[in-house]
Amino acid sequence: MKVNKEIYKFVIFFSVSLILFGYGTLSIKDLPTSSDENVHAPHIARILNEHNLFLKTDTSPLPGYHWTMAFLAKLVHSSSATSMRFSTSFLSFFCLIAFVILARKIDNDAAFQKSCLFLIFPLIFPFFFLIYTDVYSMFYVFLALWAALDQRLWLSGIFGILSIFVRQNNIVWLVFVGLLAYFQNYYPQHRWQDIKHWLPKFFFFFLGAVLLTAFAIWNKGLVLGQRELHPLSLNFGNLFFFLFIFFFLFLPQNLKNFPKIVAFLKRHKIMWLILIELFLIYYLFFNAKHPYNRFGRFIHNWILFMMTASLQNKILTFLPIAYAVLSLCVTRLQRASFYLFYPFTILFLIPLPIIEIRYLFIPFSFFLLFKEKDSERITFYTLAINSFILFCLMFTLADGSFFP
Repeated sequence: MKVNKEIYKFVIFFSVSLILFGYGTLSIKDLPTSSDENVHAPHIARILNEHNLFLKTDTSPLPGYHWTMAFLAKLVHSSSATSMRFSTSFLSFFCLIAFVILARKIDNDAAFQKSCLFLIFPLIFPFFFLIYTDVYSMFYVFLALWAALDQRLWLSGIFGILSIFVRQNNIVWLVFVGLLAYFQNYYPQHRWQDIKHWLPKFFFFFLGAVLLTAFAIWNKGLVLGQRELHPLSLNFGNLFFFLFIFFFLFLPQNLKNFPKIVAFLKRHKIMWLILIELFLIYYLFFNAKHPYNRFGRFIHNWILFMMTASLQNKILTFLPIAYAVLSLCVTRLQRASFYLFYPFTILFLIPLPIIEIRYLFIPFSFFLLFKEKDSERITFYTLAINSFILFCLMFTLADGSFFP
């Protein structure tokens, strides 16, 4: 009976998903290309028209997404932007399926709840239909984690390599998945006779690191095009932006955590000192000076301008950031090994010079997957808030007034 109920819920879920994907695709199919679409779409068309996979490009990531899209464009005999958006929607639906499979693998009881939250996650949903690499990249990261949790480590490493071939910085998540697999299956096996047993299973994880290192040496850097705009350096912008957005997108859960936060602060008074230090870092180093963060039509740039406009704004906007930090401290994750996610999120975000919503996709998705199941009331409120935010984002995108 329970199995039939689960099947029934996911039949409804995927039926609703198809309707929402149809709405999203049709609502923007005729919009002119914008932002990075103006780089990705022409490159895909050139690959298709010139029958050359190794064309010089102005795009920063490796061409895994572009090759896949060129293949799909060849199948449908069209390289128009509308056709590419349909193809991106098709690939994004597989990403949704991968998330559902992964959620069921981690906690079957919470899978339906988390799948609903992922489907209408307002930051990610518009990019299901745009000609961007990020959702396709996330698809392979999900598969790598699923295969690792299923103890298929060679397959996990292969999926990790494919994710790197779409976006180079996914090497961080390849290492994360590898360490997670080690801690869940082999820790504390550290004697040589034990290492000889499990080390070959991680062959493709090491191969991914070697291949990316070889590429960086050959290419004289990790970035393909526009190198001057993508320097690797220490930047706290995306990390603070993640915390600021986290406060609002998980507002019901954060408010519910308030009593736990009070008790946590009473037990760990050193947190007040840590928060003061965080504010000093935020005040001194948080800025949006990159040229790409000065375009006014982007919603995230408008938010960044508001956050950095004055000292008063910085003080006010640090409050939700501080609360988010405390809320994360008291939020329980499904397994002890999942707490590795936090340092790897920091490692993933701090080298990125541009503050971008798209860089937060994987961190937010992993948080959804790893946290303990919420109550039905908290889930309902979260879905209601995020649905409203998503409606506003899609309206402004379709209207052409703003871009996520």
